[in-house]
Amino acid sequence: MKLTGYLVDVENETAGVVTIDRNLHEYYKVLNCDCIDVATRKIGRFGKRYYDIICDDEGLLKDKPKISAINDLGQVMLCGNLFIVNNDGEGEFTSLSKDDIKWIERFISLQGTRVYPKPYPMLHQVDYWQKIKPQKCGFLLQKINKNVTKK
Repeated sequence: MKLTGYLVDVENETAGVVTIDRNLHEYYKVLNCDCIDVATRKIGRFGKRYYDIICDDEGLLKDKPKISAINDLGQVMLCGNLFIVNNDGEGEFTSLSKDDIKWIERFISLQGTRVYPKPYPMLHQVDYWQKIKPQKCGFLLQKINKNVTKK
């Protein structure tokens, strides 16, 4: 079976839609790595679109890692090549729709860094996946602290 996703290849300084076979060896090949990880992230500050990002698990361990994704404050979220796909809700990767591809392309910009000043494609406005809305976290922590101090 085939899987269509969006590849951010920081090593070759390219980004675009790629269709590959759905297996581990293809992920290694397209990401040019030996070990992968899957990170679920929100892409777009005001959108509620979450994607699975298959990435190089050892991207930060390389000599002079190349940043591939940042949040809206410019903080590093991921390094190394990325392959962005959907998820069926049961743990299986699914292909991106044309609408998903358009959405992701809105957040691909050319950007250089101090270590790599020549601009290359980078994914912007990437944020952690959250089940709890941030404004509710403080209330939950207060409730937990009250329960702990009562005991």
